[in-house]
Amino acid sequence: MNILFLSTVFPDDAEPSRGTYNLELCRALAEDHDVRVVSPRGWTEALPRTFTGRKYHSEKVLRDTNIRAAYPTYWYPPRFCREQYGDFLWRSSRRAVRELCCDATPDAVLSYWAHPDGEAGLHAARAHGVPSAVIVGGSDVLLLPRCPNRGERVRRVLTESDAVITVSDGLREKVIQLGVDAGQVHTVIQGINTKQFHNTDRAAARARLAQQHAPVGQKQAILLWVGRMVEVKRLDVLINAVSALKERERDFVLCLVGDGPLRSATESLVKERGLVHHVLFAGAVPPVSLGDWYRTADVTVLSSESEGLPNVLRESLACGTPFVSTNVGSIAEIADERYAVLVPPNDAHALASGIDEVLKGTHAVHAREYVPRTWEEMAEDVANLFQQSDTRPDSANAREGVTCDVG
Repeated sequence: MNILFLSTVFPDDAEPSRGTYNLELCRALAEDHDVRVVSPRGWTEALPRTFTGRKYHSEKVLRDTNIRAAYPTYWYPPRFCREQYGDFLWRSSRRAVRELCCDATPDAVLSYWAHPDGEAGLHAARAHGVPSAVIVGGSDVLLLPRCPNRGERVRRVLTESDAVITVSDGLREKVIQLGVDAGQVHTVIQGINTKQFHNTDRAAARARLAQQHAPVGQKQAILLWVGRMVEVKRLDVLINAVSALKERERDFVLCLVGDGPLRSATESLVKERGLVHHVLFAGAVPPVSLGDWYRTADVTVLSSESEGLPNVLRESLACGTPFVSTNVGSIAEIADERYAVLVPPNDAHALASGIDEVLKGTHAVHAREYVPRTWEEMAEDVANLFQQSDTRPDSANAREGVTCDVG
């Protein structure tokens, strides 16, 4: 089967951590199918590269695969007409789709994120007269439907796609509440790269990181946060929580793995709370090194006020590390009390108490018994959805024609 994957959330050699879960799924699908990827890049990030003569490459991230990827420039008006971003994304992508798929017409189109990515994927599927499926990530169905005008576009993508793939039962129920027929919505749990995320060689992992980051080599407890530094992650709540731990005379270092627009504000808050010697800003790290961080940690912490079912927590468990998280989204579905503690969102003291509970308890012992699901298992489920689909959109009603004339 020829599968076209279309989403802005996919890595390239310059940003290998961007949408690694999509890379892993495509890599697993490519073991049995022909997979082509179109991952548009917004013009605000693409133009600076163009002016310096740089192009998007994926030779490193797609090494040892037969996947071909294209990174067209996504043209859109910033902050305006957001309900039309799906149309803008398709218009910016269709030439790349035409060129990339000229010798292998897609049998199905898979996209990630309901809007604008899912709408562009729907355009591509209709253009080829093939089934479409969209994977929802969380906020695209939890938050975007509340936005005027854009919310209607999200609902349209979900209802008109042949299949909506959710990564948890909680998200599935949310999609159905948005008016999508239950028969179209399928829970397909994401996988784990068990070669990178495993619970062996924990001491060796800490030793490797200690060579680069001295605080990791000390005897204090290692708290780990992994993600993008944006408002919804509520890093301010996390910093206030570790400030409370300091007042309780708990010996620890919080390692923040990731980057984002709120890094500067978070650094300022750390200084304001007198936590400079208790917080390590590790920055973004390549996926191949992330397993060492999980294996090094005593507990992984998540302080978000909105999530779907973040793979961060499942990667942590695969590495034998328990977690403390806010009870949001579908996290409760994997939060076995033997190796996880859930706390209310936006409650720093509850978060501090949860961390304290894990550090004092036997959660780590039970976390090492966790058996992760693999990406190959997820890929098989996704492929079966397409292969079992009896729905074939009428290509005569396609909105855009696609031919091999790329002139």
